[in-house]
Amino acid sequence: MLAFLLLTSVRVPPVDHQARPVVEAQLLSSPRDSENSGLSAQEADVIRSRYLQSIGQRPPQPADQRDAAGR
Repeated sequence: MLAFLLLTSVRVPPVDHQARPVVEAQLLSSPRDSENSGLSAQEADVIRSRYLQSIGQRPPQPADQRDAAGR
């Protein structure tokens, strides 16, 4: 029954987010070399450690979404 419902459900197109143009621009740009990265080794280590710590965590929701979820 569940499989039938999944097969007959209406497909919802993905929502366009503000991040999409940023990601597309990054994909179109040429890769940076280590000399031109604009980051020191210390800054890169901080970014890397914050990224690794954030894996599996959910970003905080905006206040308007929290209010709607609490109703």
